[in-house]
Amino acid sequence: MTVNDNEITKARMFARQQLIDGWDQELITKGCILIVGVGALGCEIAKDFALMGIGKLILVDLDTIETSNLSRQMLFRPGDEGRPKAEVAAERLKEMNPFLEVDYYFKKLQKLPMSVYEEADVVVAALDNFNARLDLNKICLRLKKPMIEGGTVGFEGHVQIVIPKDSGLEYKHKDSEIDKLMELKLMALEEDKYPKYF
Repeated sequence: MTVNDNEITKARMFARQQLIDGWDQELITKGCILIVGVGALGCEIAKDFALMGIGKLILVDLDTIETSNLSRQMLFRPGDEGRPKAEVAAERLKEMNPFLEVDYYFKKLQKLPMSVYEEADVVVAALDNFNARLDLNKICLRLKKPMIEGGTVGFEGHVQIVIPKDSGLEYKHKDSEIDKLMELKLMALEEDKYPKYF
């Protein structure tokens, strides 16, 4: 395939999402996302970024693949057991999007060079360890990196977005949006009827 053929294929690959009002594929293609934790949630997030045409992903995970992961972590297949999650995820994501640049690390987030964090435009925390979440949050705050933190347990999940002051990102009308959400509660359960998972 020639360079021109590559550009045509790339344009076709991402053509549908460019129909979304306000979508900026060029901006997406220049983006770099650091995903810390490549389990069930991290796999889904990485897949979505790869398929939307993000320019670069950096994957970090200290775990290896176990058989029990295969039913929940869609980037892994039978035969991957024992291999590092971040490495296998990087391979599969490149298969999905050959234009994607992917780096991966099989080490603790605390041992990563600061240059890895500095390169990222946004950090995604998909961790299952509370202390690791705290450490990642401290690093992001220190470097003024926006962080999206999420997790699941049972049938529940949560997500929070942390945008440090002076990070260059600003969410306009945040207070009025929060007020609207509070008025439009989709579901309210009394505390004694709330499921207990712990």
